[in-house]
Amino acid sequence: MPKKKTQKVRFHKGDKRPGGKQVKLSYDTKLVKRGRKMIWQVIEQPTKSVISEYFFEEDARKLADFQNEHKIWQNNGGVPPFLCLNYMSKN
Repeated sequence: MPKKKTQKVRFHKGDKRPGGKQVKLSYDTKLVKRGRKMIWQVIEQPTKSVISEYFFEEDARKLADFQNEHKIWQNNGGVPPFLCLNYMSKN
C-alpha cells in the first residue's frame, strides 16, 4: 500500500482562506466637465474607480473595449487602487 503524502504547506490559526466569489468586471466611458474642459473617463464597474482620463472619446473607448475583451485585471478583483486616478471604496 503506497504511503500517503503529507501536506507541505502548514496552516496556522488566524490564516485566511482564499478570496470569495469573483465579480464580473466591465469598463465604461463617461464624459465629465472639469472647469472649461470636457474629459472622457474610463470607469471600472462595479468598483466605480476611474482608470484613466482622455481628451478624445476614441482613445477612452479604445481602452474600455480592450479591457472588456481581455479582462486583464479580472483575477485580481479589478485594477489596484494605487494605479487608479480616483478609487471609490465599496460601501
